[in-house]
Amino acid sequence: MMRTDDLIARLAGEAASQPFSRGLLGAMMAVSIIVPIAAFLSVLGTRPGLLQAWSNPVVPFKTLLPLITCALSMTLVLRLTRPEARAGVVVWAYALPLVSAVVLWGGAFAMRPPPARFAEVGVFSLAECLGSILVLAIVPVAAMLRMARRGATTSPALTAALIGLTAATGVTTGYSLFCTRDNPLFFVTWYGVAIVIVTAVSALVGRRLLHW
Repeated sequence: MMRTDDLIARLAGEAASQPFSRGLLGAMMAVSIIVPIAAFLSVLGTRPGLLQAWSNPVVPFKTLLPLITCALSMTLVLRLTRPEARAGVVVWAYALPLVSAVVLWGGAFAMRPPPARFAEVGVFSLAECLGSILVLAIVPVAAMLRMARRGATTSPALTAALIGLTAATGVTTGYSLFCTRDNPLFFVTWYGVAIVIVTAVSALVGRRLLHW
């Protein structure tokens, strides 16, 4: 039987575990999003005439809305990795991208004639949009959930959902640079569907992984 003195000596000789760093977690979360986006764009490239397309005041919202949402979600994930932390007033900042998306969708619906509203929706376009975002989000979600386990969240389901939201909106930001469909009725709807799917799956899987 191991004596108390021997146990103490053994524990003292073991390497100390690395302290949890939210700054490092944030950096690694960003890298986990950037790497698959960079790989995707290096193979397929950005859309032709990207800068010219951005002269249309609607087109930048395809990139800016998911980017803002990604930044907000990452901020909340880093906050919630502390025990008993709360989301706080940052949640209200989601109103900006959400209201903007609703206004874009409603404006496009009102201004376009009925035949043109959903003209871009087809099997190929949906498969490309949804499939790209869902596949690109796999690695960031898995990496972020693994990294977040080093924290001590007391809201595992919420934290996991926000991880999914961070990953989904992050890769959507990159995918938007490739996508040529500029109708808000298309990108608000189907980007949104893909983001909700990733968020929900991450919440279901991550609530157990982050539980302690």
